[in-house]
Amino acid sequence: MGRKTLNNQIQHTLTQKARIGESRHKAKEELKQEYAQRGEKVPFGTAIDGIHSIKTYDVYREHCERFASWCIQEKGVNKYTKLEDIKQYATEYLKDREAQGKSLYTLKAERAALGKLYGEQIECKFENKRSYKDVTRSRGEAKRDAHFSEEKNAPLVALCRGTGGRREDIGKLTPNSFFTDKNGNMFVRFEQSKGGRDRVSPVLPKYQEAIKELISTKAPTELLFDKIHNGCDVHGYRREYAQELYQTVCNDKELKAVYASQYAPRSEKNIKGEYYIAHDKERPFRGLRDNIYIVSEALGHNRLDVSVNHYLK
Repeated sequence: MGRKTLNNQIQHTLTQKARIGESRHKAKEELKQEYAQRGEKVPFGTAIDGIHSIKTYDVYREHCERFASWCIQEKGVNKYTKLEDIKQYATEYLKDREAQGKSLYTLKAERAALGKLYGEQIECKFENKRSYKDVTRSRGEAKRDAHFSEEKNAPLVALCRGTGGRREDIGKLTPNSFFTDKNGNMFVRFEQSKGGRDRVSPVLPKYQEAIKELISTKAPTELLFDKIHNGCDVHGYRREYAQELYQTVCNDKELKAVYASQYAPRSEKNIKGEYYIAHDKERPFRGLRDNIYIVSEALGHNRLDVSVNHYLK
């Protein structure tokens, strides 16, 4: 067999790490247990083994192939060079991408891709820091909104606003995804959500009747929607859900206790005070950590700051 090009080597390496269909969340939990057995905590930034979705695999391969192309053009390496021999240029490549004005989101994605390729964290600190001001998704109207009628798609809108699911989550829901407790409070189970994580989320009270009506028209295992309208701003409704859920747990102590019972106790080490405070002149925020935690669990996020900066501010 002849020598392999850098792109061939990249594809081969990433393919060996593919764990498509396996739960990423389960892999993270197993990693935590492995460290816990040694009496240690997983170091920040430690990546789990494997690539757990086809989309991630494709994105990582694209980033890695762009790095290889840069090495050929800028460093004069041969396209048949061993993959390990160009690892030395990874940090320089990332700094060059930063100098080109690439967003912090892109830079971190590229660093993660190269880290996965080489099986180790690529040391590179970026000067730019992302703030909530960079988060513009579903804030304000988009062109596609003009082609979507909330009135004609009322059941879909109620499902999105009532559950806070991501687009892929909503597309997998069936009547069997929902359950109620002994007091009639409704919940939804999202299975294999982002990162392979399963979660339970409260269904907001004001949308429960509309969702029950939708469910009544389907067989237990039938998809509620075969296709999600492209113009539906699912992420925007997810943001509305987060804010309404937050207000609900702030104003209704009984419901707060019901929702909190679905989740493990909040555990944040080295955190002092019951309030989360964001000192921001334009968008200050102050809220009870326990309330934000319920919202974060319902959304499927581990970090409170993600829920605050992306959804609650």
